[in-house]
Parts: sequence; C-alpha cells; structure tokens
Amino acid sequence: MSRNAQPDLFSTQPDLFGAPPRPSYAPSLERVRSEVNKVLDTARNAKVLPWQPKELAYWKTVFPQMTKWLPQDEAAQMRFAFMEELRRLKAA
Repeated sequence: MSRNAQPDLFSTQPDLFGAPPRPSYAPSLERVRSEVNKVLDTARNAKVLPWQPKELAYWKTVFPQMTKWLPQDEAAQMRFAFMEELRRLKAA
C-alpha cells in the first residue's frame, strides 16, 4: 500500500471540547465607576484646571466615552457633573 492511499486519521478527528469561549471585552462596571469618579474627584478638588491643554483635550474626549459603559441615567449625570466642573474651573 502506498503512503498516499492511507487516510489521514488526524484531519477528521472531531473537536472534543468545542470552540473556545469568546473573550469578553466589556469592562466591569465597578472599574468604570472607579475611573470615572477618580477623574471627577480630581476636577472637584481642584481650584484651577488640573490638566495641561493636551490632557484636558484627552479627558474631554475620553470621559464621555468611558461613561458609555454605565447605565444611561448614571452616565448622563456623570457627564453633566464633569462639564459643570470644567465650566467652574475655566471661570476660576
């Protein structure tokens, strides 16, 4: 019998464990809240803007995106509070 006539025993073996589970990319709500509150606390405790212009631009972009993981009402409250703190700090 030639080598090419033998069936390939390994290519037809069924997968015994199934497909691996898909990784979850959603962060935990506790971690999101912690990070959002940390940024908000930094703004609340400041007498003047605590960030350089580049950092301020970063937080103005990232903070609303971070809140999207939170429940809708909570996210809206956090975004409102952040913008109020920025208004206060810019007026100072």
